[in-house]
Amino acid sequence: MLRLGTLPLGSIPRIVAPLSERDLRGPTDGVRRYADVAELRIDRFARHEPAHVAQLCRAARTLALPLIATVRAAEEGGEATLDDAQRTALFDAVWDLVDAVDIEGRARICRSVVDAAHRRGKLAIVSYHDFATTPSDSALAALCDAALDSGADVVKIATHAASAADTDRLLGLLRARRDRGLVVIAMGEHGVASRVFFPLFGSLLTYGFVAQSGAPGQLPLEELYAELRRYSPAFVAAHPA
Repeated sequence: MLRLGTLPLGSIPRIVAPLSERDLRGPTDGVRRYADVAELRIDRFARHEPAHVAQLCRAARTLALPLIATVRAAEEGGEATLDDAQRTALFDAVWDLVDAVDIEGRARICRSVVDAAHRRGKLAIVSYHDFATTPSDSALAALCDAALDSGADVVKIATHAASAADTDRLLGLLRARRDRGLVVIAMGEHGVASRVFFPLFGSLLTYGFVAQSGAPGQLPLEELYAELRRYSPAFVAAHPA
């Protein structure tokens, strides 16, 4: 079974709280209460000097949650324009502080980041984000295959659903490949339900925001938690009130 730190993935839905620097400096009781994992969105930090980023990541360890380090590329929704050398330096600054990394499959540094993660015993999430459309079924399959070829432990596919049909196609991708370690998200108003129901069909992680949504259709952390308690007995058993 895959593990993110000591947290097993796949047996029940797991909630990730993406955290900006503002989130980390604000109240974090809700993160501790409702999240299983914290994603450190380093691209959303106010400054990107490695020492500053390491300091914040070190502070995040007090949450006592598994940590994912993400330095999202601007072309896939990142909030800072950082070159490959800068992003590599930021990952290098936090390897000892986190349990996993998320790197875009299209990034030139993807393979080197995945290899570095594995050398250090960290989980490697290889992701693809499309905020405009959902690619064809064959293109989605090719994206998954390419991510696995790069060494991904977990493949994350998040695309814009223009209709319920797009959401249905993404569910089909998940159902066909859920034994390969997938996170699948349909973004936008037609995909909101995917954030609750796809985890019930095997999507390993779902993401809820603390103060400000980071992607179309993302639900507040507390609301996502409540919805999973409504529909998943296994989630309730793991999160007693």
